[in-house]
Amino acid sequence: MVESKRIKTLRGSLIRDIPKFPNNRETKEAMESMPLGTLLVHYLNWISRYVANKPRAVVVEPSVKKDVRWKHLNSAIEGFFEKVRSGEDLTPYLSLRVHSKGYNLESSKTGPDVNRWSDKDLILNAMGFHHFHLGDGREIRGHVQRTSEVLFAAVTRDKFTALGIFDHSVFNFSVDKMTDERSKLWKLFDSFRTGTLPPGTLVVSSPITSSGHPIHVVQTAGLYAREINQIDLRLDQREYIERFYDKVDLKPPVNAKFEWKLEYSDLVLYEKELGHSFVVRQGFN
Repeated sequence: MVESKRIKTLRGSLIRDIPKFPNNRETKEAMESMPLGTLLVHYLNWISRYVANKPRAVVVEPSVKKDVRWKHLNSAIEGFFEKVRSGEDLTPYLSLRVHSKGYNLESSKTGPDVNRWSDKDLILNAMGFHHFHLGDGREIRGHVQRTSEVLFAAVTRDKFTALGIFDHSVFNFSVDKMTDERSKLWKLFDSFRTGTLPPGTLVVSSPITSSGHPIHVVQTAGLYAREINQIDLRLDQREYIERFYDKVDLKPPVNAKFEWKLEYSDLVLYEKELGHSFVVRQGFN
């Protein structure tokens, strides 16, 4: 199927925005040749590591305040919570890897030596937990000072659930034995996912594909690709545009000019003439 200029422009913006490594012609050409759905999988996998700017209610699990580290970290954490509640940008508190490890061509190849996790956050993809540094000061590049301890949280569109404090050994992987911090995280994950469910309840927690992508990311990418292709076919039809605007009780511009965008993980249709934005599908957070 021949893609419209709008879809080609969307493709170009996705490829431009994803941090590629290596950032060379081979990687760019590989991404340009991907079906739209596949490109969206890689984009959504990367952008899901960010947290959209919006106010959220903060819930603090007992495991946070029971940690012996709470005593000396509570001032920094409470200050961070205020930023969460007010909807401030939390990007400075994230890992620096989110800015540079968006897509690695090698991770998509096959073979026993392929590192599928080089462009993914294993804990986020497997558990759904973000982690945040707790530094007070800012470094010259804008991020907060890196700290020995990090705070793990489950983040939705309207709620921020603080789950636990960990040191960086939580990220250490070994086929022989987990670190104490990593073992603690897995126990916390099991407890969080089962919650108040009665014993014996079957729970399917955060399934991932063989490529390392969460199932919900792959499904969302497929849904977005279908929505884009179906709606885009009608965006030059005046009758469709008028019906589209009727749904939101707005008058369409005489010469409507649309473009596709992803705002964090939300799929957005933007009309350039009057500056109207329509959220076609809500994303993850």
